[in-house]
Amino acid sequence: MLVVAVGISFLLLQWVPHRLADAEAKQLKPSERLTHLNNVRGMVLQTAAGLAVLGGLIYTARGYVLSRQSQITDRYASAVSQLSSEYLDARLGGVFALQRLAGDSRHDVASITQVLSSFIVRRRPVTGSTQSWRMTSPERTGQLTQGPRPEADVQAALDVLGSMRRTTRAELAESDLRGAELQGLSFERGDMRRCLLRGSNLRQAILREAELDGTDLRGARLDGADLTGGRLSRTDLRGAEIKEATFTDCSLSSARLDDAWASSVSLRRADLFSARLDGARLDGADLRDATLINVSLVRVDLTGADLSGADVYGADFTGAVLVAADLRSVQSLTPEQLNSAVLGQLTRLPAEFTHLLDDRAMPDDPGTGIVII
Repeated sequence: MLVVAVGISFLLLQWVPHRLADAEAKQLKPSERLTHLNNVRGMVLQTAAGLAVLGGLIYTARGYVLSRQSQITDRYASAVSQLSSEYLDARLGGVFALQRLAGDSRHDVASITQVLSSFIVRRRPVTGSTQSWRMTSPERTGQLTQGPRPEADVQAALDVLGSMRRTTRAELAESDLRGAELQGLSFERGDMRRCLLRGSNLRQAILREAELDGTDLRGARLDGADLTGGRLSRTDLRGAEIKEATFTDCSLSSARLDDAWASSVSLRRADLFSARLDGARLDGADLRDATLINVSLVRVDLTGADLSGADVYGADFTGAVLVAADLRSVQSLTPEQLNSAVLGQLTRLPAEFTHLLDDRAMPDDPGTGIVII
């Protein structure tokens, strides 16, 4: 170390100053040459001191970063271990510790999302008994029972996942979340396929591009929820409340929406191929450019609905209320489909069907013919 110190002193006080001063010192007098050399030596020492301070700051910052990373790692490991505790309080502590950690360390948000998703699925899986329960549940939504709600730690994990609002993907497929409180939470692009979400509160929830294929949402409340671009094939929404919800560009093929309350819902460009909406309330609904091929619309209230550009090939309008509905530019509509539908003077039909509104004769058989009110 002494040799290194002597070497550095020699470089800073003799060799470097002489090398820098030689070019100009040759033209100076001896007394001026000494003054000039001292000035150069002072600049070299000041530069070296500045570099030393900068190096110290860099070393300190590096040490701080390493220390912080070590602390985050310790906190992460401790929180994850708490999730496996047999005590509810410890599990809750682990969930909230991960929430705090997600706020402190942006780089760990993705892994924290995966950990919490795994925790929820592990705590609330769709087991054989729940599958059997789903298959044997009553057909009528009014007869459905609620089932057990998520425990406090699972609900807390859902709250944390849904409130991070980062571009992360919650993976909750095949979890039993009946009666969960998810109002206003965000599960954008989340994987919630084949979940049990019956009776859950999803009002104002953000579920854009979420995967909900085969999910049980019977009796759920989705008023004002945003499901734009979502995948809901074979999803069960019987008896659900989806007023003013957005299903724009959704895939709802073979879905069940019987008796759903869907006033003012947006189903623009939605794919409802072979879906069943018997008895649903769709008054004021936006069904522009929707695919309604082979859809069952028996007794559906479509008062004031806009079906402009919708494809209704093979759709069943038996008993459907089409008062003030806009059907002027629907595709594949036939007079037979309007048989037994309820029309009104405000119903807007294609030009070739406007004569139906002039026929006010009530049929002898109430099950056939056009009813105009």
